[in-house]
Amino acid sequence: MRRNLLTGFTALVVLFTVAPLLVVVFSSFDDGKFFRFPPRELSLRWFRAAFDSAEYRSSLLNSTVVGLLATAISVTFGTAAALGLQRSVLKSRAVLEAVLLAPLTLPLVIWAIALLQIYAWLGIGGTLSGLVLAHATFTLPFSVRVMLATCSAIDPGLELAARSLGARPWQAFARITLPLAFPGLATSALLSFFISFNDVIVSTFIAGSSWMTFPVRLYSQLRGQGIDPTTLAIGTMVIASILLVVMLTEIFSRRALRT
Repeated sequence: MRRNLLTGFTALVVLFTVAPLLVVVFSSFDDGKFFRFPPRELSLRWFRAAFDSAEYRSSLLNSTVVGLLATAISVTFGTAAALGLQRSVLKSRAVLEAVLLAPLTLPLVIWAIALLQIYAWLGIGGTLSGLVLAHATFTLPFSVRVMLATCSAIDPGLELAARSLGARPWQAFARITLPLAFPGLATSALLSFFISFNDVIVSTFIAGSSWMTFPVRLYSQLRGQGIDPTTLAIGTMVIASILLVVMLTEIFSRRALRT
C-alpha cells in the first residue's frame, strides 16, 4: 500500500511538472489561428509558418550562436578554475571560490544594469562580443560549481602515475583526466547553454536590435500581440531538441564511464 501510494504521488508530481509542456506541445499542432487547448484539428501549419518566419529564424540563430560561444568560454575557464582550486594549496582558496561563485547570489537584473554601464563605457553595447561576454559572466559560476564536484571525484594520483610512466603533462591530462571528467564537462556545457539560451533579463539590457535573441523576441511578441501559435510550434521544436541533446549526452556519458 505504501509503495502504491508513493508511486501514485510521484506520478502526480511528474504530471503536474510536465503538464504545461504538454499543453504547449499539443496546442502547437492545432490548426486554429489562436491558442486553444485541446486542439480541435491537427495540422503542421504553424511549424511551416515558423520555418518561413525570418524574424524567428534570425532570433533562434542568434540565441544558438551566443549560447555556444558563451558555453565554450564558461566551460573552458570554469574547468581551469576548478582544477586550479582543487589542486591548490593556497590559504586563499576559499576566498577565490567565493569570488567565482558570487554571481549566483545576486539577481540577474543587478548584473545586467552593471554590465550595461560598463559596456556603455567600453563601447561594446549591442554587439555580439558584448552579449557573449555577458552570458559567459553569469554562466561561469554554474560551470565552476559542476566542475568542482567533478574534479573532486578524480584521483590526481592517476595523472601522476601516467606522468611517471613517461607521459607529458598535456598527454596525461588528455588521456586520463579529460575522459574521467567528460560527464561533468557534458553536464556543465548543457547547463551553461540552456541558461544562456533561456536568458531574457540580461539579453534585454545588453542585446541590440541586430542580435535580439529568441527569448527576447518571444517576450516582445507576447507583450505586444499575445500568444502566437507560431511561438508554440517553435517552443515544441526547442523542447524536442533539448530532449534529444539530453538523451545523447546521457548515452555518451555512460559509454565514457564504462570505458
